[in-house]
Amino acid sequence: MTKQRDGVRYARPPVVETNIDDALHSDPTFLPRRLLVTDRGAPDYLRSECLIHLIREAHRAGDDRRRDTVLPILLGRCEAILKAKVSEQLPNAAALREEVLSEFCELLIADGTGQDPDTLDYYECRFNHAFRTLRIDTLRRELRATNRAFALPDETDVVGPEADEDAFARLSEAFKTPATQQSTLFLNDLWEAINALPTDERKAVILVHVLGYDEESDKPDKVTAATLCDCTGRTIRNRLSRAAEKLARFKEDA
Repeated sequence: MTKQRDGVRYARPPVVETNIDDALHSDPTFLPRRLLVTDRGAPDYLRSECLIHLIREAHRAGDDRRRDTVLPILLGRCEAILKAKVSEQLPNAAALREEVLSEFCELLIADGTGQDPDTLDYYECRFNHAFRTLRIDTLRRELRATNRAFALPDETDVVGPEADEDAFARLSEAFKTPATQQSTLFLNDLWEAINALPTDERKAVILVHVLGYDEESDKPDKVTAATLCDCTGRTIRNRLSRAAEKLARFKEDA
């Protein structure tokens, strides 16, 4: 399957295509048994991309039995991801997880309808990335709605030992420290150093280098690190510069 996404073509990886084809052509009576396989390296393991495809196909065919067989397994995996990625230290962690899961369910229900009927196509190609994007987007909306100050590690699902590797990679790239050369202990120590920064510096680092906000924008309606911090872009850059100096000293000490 090859589709367009934001003007860029994408396709299911061969391993996903093979997994889907195998699931569709295997004995249907074995499906419930295969759904219980949790070892990703096992031959009978069904990838999440495959589960998305099976659910969508069952929905289109009116096969409620197959849909209701597969859906609980996929939602269980989503709940496990959210439990691992959304820290228990978050005061509203449970509500945030529920909101993400609810939005995902709405996507499943609305599949094939509305202004963007093919939204789930990308979930069939890169499920983990698509679901992560949904989590981050939900967090960003919450930040814009509440405009609360950060108190890490309390307000983002990309913190802690179980943080997404690409979040650490972005931080590492920002401070000229390739993530591939760092041990888990070093990454945890780096995160503790970021958490120890003054509140204004810490918030600037997370907004720009983890959540991906621009420092500022000439578009008055665009949400940026500057608008979220109620300051100028120059102030944000000064805070990032001060934070970089502190983290550079930490890196030398490590």
